[in-house]
Amino acid sequence: MAVRIITDSAADFSGEVAARRRIHIVPMTVQFGSAAFIDGKSITSDVFYQLLTRGGENPTTSQPSPAAFLRAFEAAKAAGDQAVVITISGALSGTLQSAMIARELCEYEHICIVDSRTATAGMQLLVNHACKLRDSGLDAPGIAAQLEWLRDRVRIFAVIDTLEYLRRGGRLSAVQAGLGTVTRLKPTVTLRDGAIAVVGKSFGMAAGVKNLLKHIEAHPIDDDFPSYFLYTDDKSREELLLPGLEPRPRRLRSCGLGPTLGTHIGPGALGLAYIETKKEV
Repeated sequence: MAVRIITDSAADFSGEVAARRRIHIVPMTVQFGSAAFIDGKSITSDVFYQLLTRGGENPTTSQPSPAAFLRAFEAAKAAGDQAVVITISGALSGTLQSAMIARELCEYEHICIVDSRTATAGMQLLVNHACKLRDSGLDAPGIAAQLEWLRDRVRIFAVIDTLEYLRRGGRLSAVQAGLGTVTRLKPTVTLRDGAIAVVGKSFGMAAGVKNLLKHIEAHPIDDDFPSYFLYTDDKSREELLLPGLEPRPRRLRSCGLGPTLGTHIGPGALGLAYIETKKEV
């Protein structure tokens, strides 16, 4: 049986890359007030950040419906294919639940669902590895087992330029955000147990980048996998991070954060997603 790799748009794959690697994308919905957009189709990341920085209503993202996953599952069932489904962290979105409901409705035993416990390029690392395993001939249960082992080594660290969007999302009080703005506080965040967590605070972006590099040094990069420079609206901010990233990852790529994390992080953020070196037992 052939194996289909299915993920959601929170992985931030371009349409071109998804098509080339035969990855099926189930899109999320982005809402600005009464205007709804299909992530990656009727709204691009550039347009999203333009709308975000205009002010007005705070955007929201909605998980794909069970019906959206069911269509993808029914297509796999009709073709007699197995499917591996890699979703955004269940702690960040109800997408995992939608996929599980759809699997029950589909009544097809050859669907394996994996909670990535990460997002954006962290998901790309897992999805790309799934594609590699698929191409090597591994079946869906075998691929899912490998991903569940690898996901605990996925690392994302980022520096946030403004606290405004954490405040809008209810993760900070107005007083905390106001104090942070006055003092030029730049939090370092990660995904811990699949949820956004603050792991450091620095005064100014230069100090924030130094703090980010300390966290990366404490969790060394495994160069057997690619690493991703992460940015929201400004890719040129890589010049703030890359000079201090020594040794430089051998397979460094870039990934612009889409609406799912961008809603909470806002413009001006930068970071790195990678696989941590396997610890010796």
